[in-house]
Amino acid sequence: MDRYDVIILGGAFSGASAGILLRREQPQLRVLIVEKAEAFDEKVGEATTEMSAMFLTRRLAMWHHLEAEQLPKEGLRYWFTNEHVTGHTNATEAGGVLRSAVPSFQLRRDALDEYLLATAVSEGAELLRPAKARDVQLGDFDNKLTIEVGGEVREVSCRWLLDATGRVNFLGRRLGIIERNDEHPIAALWCRWKNVRHIDDIAARDPNGLGARNVGSRRLGTNHYMGFGYWIWVIPLGNGETSIGIVFDKRLVDLHESRHRLDGYLAFLRAIPSLAEIIDGATPRVEDFRFYAHLPYVTKQYMGNGWALLGDAAAFLDPYYSPGLDHAAFSVEATTSIIAADAKGEPLAERIAEHNETFLRSYRRFFRAVYRDKYYYMGEADLLAASFLLDTAQYYIFIVIPAYRFMKKFFWMPVLGPKPAGVSYALMSIYNRRLKSIALARQAAGTARARNHGRRIPAYFDLDIAPFRMAARGLRLWLFAEIDNVRLQFRRLLRRTPRATERDEPAVAAGEPQR
Repeated sequence: MDRYDVIILGGAFSGASAGILLRREQPQLRVLIVEKAEAFDEKVGEATTEMSAMFLTRRLAMWHHLEAEQLPKEGLRYWFTNEHVTGHTNATEAGGVLRSAVPSFQLRRDALDEYLLATAVSEGAELLRPAKARDVQLGDFDNKLTIEVGGEVREVSCRWLLDATGRVNFLGRRLGIIERNDEHPIAALWCRWKNVRHIDDIAARDPNGLGARNVGSRRLGTNHYMGFGYWIWVIPLGNGETSIGIVFDKRLVDLHESRHRLDGYLAFLRAIPSLAEIIDGATPRVEDFRFYAHLPYVTKQYMGNGWALLGDAAAFLDPYYSPGLDHAAFSVEATTSIIAADAKGEPLAERIAEHNETFLRSYRRFFRAVYRDKYYYMGEADLLAASFLLDTAQYYIFIVIPAYRFMKKFFWMPVLGPKPAGVSYALMSIYNRRLKSIALARQAAGTARARNHGRRIPAYFDLDIAPFRMAARGLRLWLFAEIDNVRLQFRRLLRRTPRATERDEPAVAAGEPQR
C-alpha cells in the first residue's frame, strides 16, 4: 500500500493552496492530491476580498497569474430601486468613489483553480486526475483511502487526510458532522452572460450626472442590485463575460417555486430598471444556468487527529460580501501550520482544540451578527448602506489594516474568531436587529423604499482614515434611521395601525422584484 504524509481530496482553490504551502514549506512531506474532474468548471466564488487577495498574492505568490488572466476588483457597489427609478442615473447608489488602494480581484475560477493545481504539482505534489475517492477508514493519524483511477482501484494510506471537496463534503458527510443552517433559508440562481453593457460607458453618456459622481471604475466593482428579500451580483470576468446571480431568502421571495426557473430568473432581472439597462442586448449562456436550493451549512468539527476539512468542505454561509474564499484561505493557512507543527514533533492536542473552537465561533458569530434576517432590510438604501459601511469599516480596522500595516503578512485567524472580537460581534448584532426592525416598521407604515432614488452614499477603500470615515457615515445613517423610526412609531400610534410582523410580509412572486 502506497503511503503519503498528506493526501488532499480536491484540487481546486483550497486543495491546491494547501498542496502549494505544504510542499514549499515542508518539502520533506510526500503530498498526494486526488481530483475527480478532468477539467475545472466555472463556479461561484468569483470575487476575492482584501484578505483572500492577500493570501493569493503574498502567501501563494500568484501576482503573475492574477494580473495576466484576471481582473482587478474596485470594491463594492450597491444600487437600489423604487417606482421613481428608471435606470442607473436616478437610482440611489452606495459604493466607492476612488479606485481601491488595497488589491482584490474578480476571478474566473476555472482558470485560477487550474493554475493553482498546476503550481502545486510543479512544487512537487503528486496528482491523480481524474480520480475519485470511494471509501475511507480514519485512524489516529493513520488513514486508509480507496481511490478509483480510470477503472482501477487503489489503496493508499496517509498520516493526514484533508477534505477540500467543497459542497460534496466527502469526509464530513461520512462522519455525519455536516449540518444545514435552516435559520438562513437562502437559495441562488445564476449564469454567465455575453455582451453585457459597460456601466462606465453608460455613465460617460451622462457627464453631468452619473458620470460626474465617480472617479474609479464602477464596472470593476462587485455591483449589487438590492431589493426586499434578495440581492443580485454582477461580476465582470477576464474573458469578457459577466456573472449575474440572484440570492434570495425563500421566506420573502419565491423564485425557487417557479416551474420554469430560467424564465423566472430572466424575468426577475429584466423587471429591475437599472439592471435591465445593462443586460439590454446581452445574451445569457443558458447551458451555464445553475440553481442551489439551499446554500448555508456548517460542520460540527473542523479537525481531528490526522484529518481536517478545508474551505467549503467545512462550511458555507452566504456569498454576500464574498466570504467564501476568505474562509478557505484562513482554514488552509491554519491547517497547514498545524501539519507543519506535527512534522516537527510538536504536541497538537491544544492546537486542534483551538482550531475547532475558533472556526466554529467565527461561523456562529458571523451568521448571527451579519447575515441573520439581513434580507428583510436589503431593499432599504439607507439601512443597507449603514450596515455595509459599518461592517466594512470593522473588517478593515480589525483585520485588513493589522495584516497590512502591523503584521505585514497573512494571518490564519478567521473573521470574528478571536474571543475579544465579541465587542464587534455585539455591536454588529445590535444594529443588524435594529435595521431589520426599522425596515419592517417602514413596510407597515407604507414608506418602504422611499429613499431608494436620487441619492449617493460614498465609500472609500484604503488603509488610512477611510475605514473610520465609513464607520462614522454608517453610524450617522443608522442614527437618522432611528430618529425617523420614532416619527413613524408615533404616527402609527396616533393612527392605531396594527403592528407588522414577519408573518405579515408577503413573499415576492417569481419574476416580480419589489420596486
